[in-house]
Amino acid sequence: MELSYWLSRWRKNKIGFHMAEGYSSLEHHLANISFPNNQTALVPLCGKSLDLITLTNHFNNVIGVEISEKAIKGFLQEQNLTATESSFADFKIFQTETITLWCGDFMKLPAHKIPAIDLIYDKAALVALPPEKRPGYAEKLVSLCSDSTFIMLHHFIYNQDEMPGPPFSVSEVELNNYFGKGFNSKLLEENNIDLNRFKKFQYRGLKSGLRERFILFTSKI
Repeated sequence: MELSYWLSRWRKNKIGFHMAEGYSSLEHHLANISFPNNQTALVPLCGKSLDLITLTNHFNNVIGVEISEKAIKGFLQEQNLTATESSFADFKIFQTETITLWCGDFMKLPAHKIPAIDLIYDKAALVALPPEKRPGYAEKLVSLCSDSTFIMLHHFIYNQDEMPGPPFSVSEVELNNYFGKGFNSKLLEENNIDLNRFKKFQYRGLKSGLRERFILFTSKI
């Protein structure tokens, strides 16, 4: 699954993955976690998520990375935000007072051009990637972390044989392979999803259930 796939989805407005109201539990979890610093949060594959706004309630600087310029401009318009534009390498950068949006390939995000990251917020970003892409993405996340960086990650578990991704099923074992060596994990939330709320998944073949989990990773150092 290449970047062109997501560009096409945004171009054709086939964005059933977009949660217009954001992730309902995010504010609750942010309010109950004590971060060493509250300076910078990073949101990979951010789309036009309202979660970017929620994060500004807790962090001075929020950085989103998104391949689709249409998504970024849609976010700015919907939130009535004015941004200055600049560029670096293959990225176009949209800067507001508290939110910086990098338009380009997250895997090429230059670590030396962004401040130290206090929180990486992965809202269904890892599960948007097929198996062959996920190890490299996880490695990129870890490379952007310091000893004080937190990772909040949302993922799904279901019978992958019943429904093709995205979103893909990502097991606890797989997450441990990516993050277990350097991070401790804490389960913040776990829900069995009523598939009657997600008819589109049923139409795609999912029958046996869907579990969503929200996890906090903290450095072992």
